[in-house]
Amino acid sequence: MAMKLVILGLLMEGDKHPYEIQQVMHERNMEQYIKMAKGSLYYAVEQLLNKNLIEVKKVVTDQTRPDKTIYSITTEGKKTFQQLLQKQIQAESTHFHPMYTALAFIHHGDANMIKDALTERISHTRMQLEMLERVYNLYGVHAPKGSQAIMENAHELCKVELKWLTRLQEDAEQGLFFHQDKQKNTGKTRPKA
Repeated sequence: MAMKLVILGLLMEGDKHPYEIQQVMHERNMEQYIKMAKGSLYYAVEQLLNKNLIEVKKVVTDQTRPDKTIYSITTEGKKTFQQLLQKQIQAESTHFHPMYTALAFIHHGDANMIKDALTERISHTRMQLEMLERVYNLYGVHAPKGSQAIMENAHELCKVELKWLTRLQEDAEQGLFFHQDKQKNTGKTRPKA
């Protein structure tokens, strides 16, 4: 559904060739915040065309290159876009952080490996935060309000992630993950605020 919504949304902005759609997606860093399978763009375009949600506007021929098909959104496509937009806004999801599985069994892990892994993860998260700040400063201030909201949310989530990872690293440094039995017996577990 996400890919169809993206294609229809970009065609709401104007007629495009699938490669142009891909370029706009890349320029807007959509791969950072929309889960899409690689190679699904052309398949989704074909599906939308078969359902009469988009149509061929024109075919540009060039002797040195393959023909380029430009698509536009149909009236039915605009209605479907509104329906998909509503579904996506109302969609509920449960967040399954990739680290949750590891944290469930961290007390069985090697202390040094865990400290190193957390250090690496923190470093990566800091770089991601810096990248988000650069992207926002370059493009966010000129982007539509919806895109600004995405960037702001991604930035805030990354800051929260960094704070959480830093706390986990402190716990690892203090050996708190590896003394579960003692903590359980004494009742001295550290509350997370």
